[in-house]
Amino acid sequence: MPPLIALDTWNKRTARPELKPKSLCFFIAEGANSELWYFTELAIHLAKQNIPERIELKPIERTEDDQNKSHPRALLEQAKRIRSDGFGFDKETDRIVVVFDTDIYKGNDKQFQKDLQAFSGVAEVAVTNPSFELYLLLHTSDAYETHIKPHEKDILANDYVKGTHRRYISKLANDVLGMNTKKNKGIAELAHHFSRAIEEENHLNQDSSTAMGKLTSNIGKTIQGVIEAGKA
Repeated sequence: MPPLIALDTWNKRTARPELKPKSLCFFIAEGANSELWYFTELAIHLAKQNIPERIELKPIERTEDDQNKSHPRALLEQAKRIRSDGFGFDKETDRIVVVFDTDIYKGNDKQFQKDLQAFSGVAEVAVTNPSFELYLLLHTSDAYETHIKPHEKDILANDYVKGTHRRYISKLANDVLGMNTKKNKGIAELAHHFSRAIEEENHLNQDSSTAMGKLTSNIGKTIQGVIEAGKA
């Protein structure tokens, strides 16, 4: 694995003789499995193409203690630690992206807005409503028209599917992708279709501040923003 995206060297920035060292973009995700697998593979996939040219993507593998604290406010505290506790974070050039689902708020927009405001000046926020599985679906061909639009109301309600222990979007994603999104590391391979996800995401709400009550994902948009900022 190339040093610039290896997790064991995530706090070391790559330097090139002819250029300034790359800036770092740290990714902190709510989930301990599928999100980490996906973002790690995406970092590798993009790095092989020298994308972004001037920013290294650094997915953060959360500690066992952190994994037990998945609420956005816990992610906020982790982002603050990265900024201040000697993680190699350069406040002048580096950035942090925090990724989480809005279903945890159970429709409480007041608390959601309060938490969004708390991230201001600390980290950029990429959210999904209802959950990360919606974003994963975007990597499939004609995802919105085929798999999302026909089930929009059910996805938003995201109730448990009768006779199962799965929420609607989780079962839909598992069925469409042909794998358990929370347990199968093969989910990482979806990162190779990132460009498709960006296109499909345009059919959804991409404004995190209005996520409540709308099918939302701005993960692709946020990553694309990092890529644009990292152009030489």
